[in-house]
Amino acid sequence: MSTLKFYIALIFIILTYSNISHANNVKNSAVVFMYHKFDVPKYPSTNIRPEQFEEHLNEFSKTKYNVLPLEYIVDTIINDGDLPNNTIGLTVDDADKSFLTYAWPKLKEKNFPVTLFVNTSTIVENNKNYLSWNQIRKLVEEGVTIGGHSHTHEHMPNLSMEEIKNEIEKSNKIFLKEIGKIPSLFAYPYGEADEKIINILKEYKYKVAFGQHSGVINDTSNLYYLPRFSLNERYGEIDRVRFAANTKGLGIYDFIPSNPSIEENPPFIGFSLLDQKLAPSIDCFVFDSKGQVESEIFKFNERIEIRLKRKLTIGRSRLNCTAKDKNNNWRWFGHQFYL
Repeated sequence: MSTLKFYIALIFIILTYSNISHANNVKNSAVVFMYHKFDVPKYPSTNIRPEQFEEHLNEFSKTKYNVLPLEYIVDTIINDGDLPNNTIGLTVDDADKSFLTYAWPKLKEKNFPVTLFVNTSTIVENNKNYLSWNQIRKLVEEGVTIGGHSHTHEHMPNLSMEEIKNEIEKSNKIFLKEIGKIPSLFAYPYGEADEKIINILKEYKYKVAFGQHSGVINDTSNLYYLPRFSLNERYGEIDRVRFAANTKGLGIYDFIPSNPSIEENPPFIGFSLLDQKLAPSIDCFVFDSKGQVESEIFKFNERIEIRLKRKLTIGRSRLNCTAKDKNNNWRWFGHQFYL
């Protein structure tokens, strides 16, 4: 072989292995947190205590984190850009008045962007628990992003296609009238979704949609079923928040079942890993209303398959998979099933 041919072959091999290495790297990890109420102890399952929220803000203020607008995060992923390390997005569901009276002044002081997901049926005059449209317009002027959250906050997989479209159209018309634009981001009530809802959201040009299942967003994530870490009194302790804020995406693809609302019970669960080196250390757990579901996990190089030993209960159930990579980072994938 001539010297020139040798170097051409060498360059080809280097580029090939470089591309393989890059393909195995998870890109653009982002952790999104979800709140509901602030300092409303009557509702502990959706409330966060003041001392917890202060600890969260102090943690996110550290230089290692980058708290960025949610739409910027998803646009960067969609356009294959580059997010900084430890990217965090902050969201609040349901437009409780405590967001305005307690949380927003503190977020604004920290210059932390936030997205407020609004279900439009509750935004009416003299509702003592939720914001008014005048208050929402003021928040928009001050930099809060508004997202869609349906009209009536129903369990959307239980609705017909006509009813789902009615939910979307009603809320869109109200948004257009009250704030002058239709949101491009959506959050499913209760985090519940199915394929027909996802297809309708695409039809109505929503850019992405979020659930309420724990997990880290990355470039292989399903854009219409993105995870968020839900924070409340029980799951809002600083150790959990700090751990979640430092996790990275697991990088999974070809996930089955593709429909979040399962038809076969127990579901046949499987996915492939972008980085098959993570397979030996991966652990997966499924929980439903009865607790942890006993299961077996099978690892075939990059392919992971999970067999449940009993049926899931009616309602919501969760899958969580974690692994530690060579850099000692925890990787996290989460998924919610609905039955």
